[in-house]
Amino acid sequence: MKDFFLTNYSNERFIDHLKELFNDCDSFSLTVSFIKEAGLVLIKDSIENALERGVEGRIITSTYQNFTDIQSLRTFRLWMDKYPNFSCHIDYDSFEDNGFHTKGYIFEFKDHYELLVGSTNITRFALLKNIEWNVSLFRDKEDPIINETLNEFNYLWDNTFVLTEEIIKKYTIQIDYAIERWDMDFVTDYKNKQISPNLMQRKALKELIRYRDMGINKALIIAATASGKTFLAAFDARNFDAKRLLFIVHRDTILEDAKKTFSKVFMMKKSYGLFTGNKKQLDADFIFATNTMMATHLDYFDPEEFDYIVFDECHHITASTYKKIFNYFKPKFLLGLTATPERMDNEDVFSMFDKNVPYELRLRDAILNDLVVPFKYYGIRDFNVDYSDKDKSLFLKQYFDNNHCQFIAEQIEKYRPKGKLKAIAFCRSIEHANAMSKAMSDIGYCVTSLTGKNKTGERLKAYSDLQDDNNPLEIIFTVDILNEGIDVPAINMVLFLRPTESQTIFIQQLGRGLRKYEGKEYLTVLDFIGNSYDRSVQVAFAIGTISSISSYDKPTLMDAVRSDFKSINLPGVEIHIDEYSKDEILKYIEATNFNKFSYLKQDYYNFKKYLHIDDGYPLHIDYLNNDCAPDLIRFMKSKCKGKKNFSYYTFLKNIDEDIPLFNDDEIKILDILSDNVPLTRREEFLIVKSIINDEQNINSLVGKYKRLTTNSIKTAIDNLLAKKVIKVNNDTYALNTVNSLSDEFKAFLEDLLDYGLERYDVEFGDFEGKFKLYANYQKDKVMLEIDGRQYAYMQGTKYDVINGVTYVFVGLKKDKLVKGNFEYKDKFISPSKFQWESVNNTLLNNSEGKKLLNTKVVHLFVRKVDDEDGIVLPFTYFGTGKFTNCRISQNNNTPTLLFDIELDHDVPEEYRFDFQIPEEITN
Repeated sequence: MKDFFLTNYSNERFIDHLKELFNDCDSFSLTVSFIKEAGLVLIKDSIENALERGVEGRIITSTYQNFTDIQSLRTFRLWMDKYPNFSCHIDYDSFEDNGFHTKGYIFEFKDHYELLVGSTNITRFALLKNIEWNVSLFRDKEDPIINETLNEFNYLWDNTFVLTEEIIKKYTIQIDYAIERWDMDFVTDYKNKQISPNLMQRKALKELIRYRDMGINKALIIAATASGKTFLAAFDARNFDAKRLLFIVHRDTILEDAKKTFSKVFMMKKSYGLFTGNKKQLDADFIFATNTMMATHLDYFDPEEFDYIVFDECHHITASTYKKIFNYFKPKFLLGLTATPERMDNEDVFSMFDKNVPYELRLRDAILNDLVVPFKYYGIRDFNVDYSDKDKSLFLKQYFDNNHCQFIAEQIEKYRPKGKLKAIAFCRSIEHANAMSKAMSDIGYCVTSLTGKNKTGERLKAYSDLQDDNNPLEIIFTVDILNEGIDVPAINMVLFLRPTESQTIFIQQLGRGLRKYEGKEYLTVLDFIGNSYDRSVQVAFAIGTISSISSYDKPTLMDAVRSDFKSINLPGVEIHIDEYSKDEILKYIEATNFNKFSYLKQDYYNFKKYLHIDDGYPLHIDYLNNDCAPDLIRFMKSKCKGKKNFSYYTFLKNIDEDIPLFNDDEIKILDILSDNVPLTRREEFLIVKSIINDEQNINSLVGKYKRLTTNSIKTAIDNLLAKKVIKVNNDTYALNTVNSLSDEFKAFLEDLLDYGLERYDVEFGDFEGKFKLYANYQKDKVMLEIDGRQYAYMQGTKYDVINGVTYVFVGLKKDKLVKGNFEYKDKFISPSKFQWESVNNTLLNNSEGKKLLNTKVVHLFVRKVDDEDGIVLPFTYFGTGKFTNCRISQNNNTPTLLFDIELDHDVPEEYRFDFQIPEEITN
């Protein structure tokens, strides 16, 4: 075997090779300075499998810089107790001031050793994302370098401490003293003992400052439970320089923790008091109170008493006590914190904060940042159930069938988590839940069923029993009462025993099990697919929402299903679908138009139900504020009842939703602006937003948007004038309507503008330039950037002859049924090279050929297919490059030129599978 170089971006990643070595070795000896549980869990199964088969294992780690976490040390202690062939030593200041900073992995085999040495610690980011360099060395057992390495390892082993419970307790105290522990790592100023925000909080704080700079005085932060929201509020209050602060919670038990958090951030600079039945410390600078206590004693306070108010878990804010407080006080800034901003009692939490959501930590980010546990999904074909059977009694009989119940039991045992089973099983109906409860009880499981008919006390007792390690309850069968709002963090398995009706419901129910809990490493999800592939595909769409890819078209979704969602790229998350189900799901995806009226309507009403809306409709902005939201673009650009939807408004109208009636001028403005969504430039939307209520001239617009150039604003104005969205009168601009704008139209338009601008911020951020790498562009938006006007352009190439620039637009798969479509030889040859064929009748010496040969810079835009079920798909921008290797070719017996486009930037890993990009071939 040859020595080789390993990174996180190699053909074989470091972590993958590491797992292989654990699987095959005869012994292993690791000396790794920094170990985190979030990293250890990624290779834990491989290590335990090795120890189970008797492999001798030794690990040395350290307390250097207080980085290694307690959870990892506890795992090592458990292994030491369980496996006599495993031992762990720890550097606890063993080498005094000499920092312990090793990263070495030694594996012994029958006739050789393999040594991995480099920069990689056992942390999540080191194993998956960081730029790390490592070298793998293969050596005979007598090789001098192996002898030197083993001697050094044994020296370290002899001079470090055996890991004991006493050392773990001592280190725990040391960590608590040196650094405040979060679910995410702190960045701490040791000199001043001042806690600083982590990465997630820094992003949110930056956005909060930006919002305040725009004159906004209230905001809602959405982040997963245990993500440090209280610390975030304290940091923002410090940035705001709050003089008098009120922190509102809904439970007494939270008050003391909240007070401690703020005291850690502000230290002795402020005084802190509780306002409860027993304590009325009202002279303190910062007061912490429950909503009920505060609501009954508002007369103690002036409405402007507090300059900064925080509502914790503010999805409760529609409750009468919260509303009373909310409406009474007039702070300079109001901050809401929540993990679940669902509407309660048909009222809108977002509206109470004027729909200002500066930051939302989505499920993907929560998993990436170790704020919730990852999950392992298993899609399992259940041949014992026929979901097409409409007869309820015959359908239920299937669940009493011993083969069916035994099959479920086998799958539970196959994937059963360690320790007590704590499972939630989602059923089709109350009868189904009760039937399954009885059938699985007969097999020997301790179970119960919960439905809407159970009293609150009965439900709470069942949740408590399930989480209690000393209680025998193992499975709760339910219908939908656990979709939202119930906190049972100990759940370690979720069973789907009925077809998934929508991606919204799947994400909700999945979320019930992702809360962190002591000893819980991941959530196991067993989805018994049955023969309902039309519903199972909703799971595929749902999983796609947490992928690194922003949106899933059908070809991308099919590629994802084939690869078990390799592109999801989330640490610890695994997707497994059995081959039979996979084939059936792929056939269904290929044959189904998911943009047809029935699917669109179903997705819309599922989302509306999820938001608890009885009267009215979801706003544009709601589709940005939830992992469960379907893609709004499908609603805006598909067809309903044979009519094209030009906007969300026309979609709502076509499904007979109860909406305000707008006049023709107003509808035309909505249609034109909606056509620009998703935005690839924001100037037009910013200008329209400015002139809704007040006419503006060019100088006022330039003054208002200082970050935009005068030329870009003028181009946007010309574009809006050409499309008759705005009109000019005495050098001032206004919306192009005959009648004055109704309040309902202004609200709807502002919602559309907010959606477009917020989505732009998510996808483009602070990007300043013409085209962002790997962003999606419709061709008319590219023309606007090139020519300063937006228009349809049908050709596949656009030339800027003067500057020697060519823009190339490629559709990889052409519809063979469309007359005039040719099979071009366009394809990626490697991550850095794209083969492109010119249009027919291109010669070296004709005008088309000369323009190509004289090109200095190529801009490459690629899409897999042109159209998907009636919606024109955008192109992905792969950056600039150069034409090389020109050769003469033919297409359908007519001459063409074939080029290689050498790209200036290699295509990242996450795009390679979807665009079928082979790896670079090296000699």
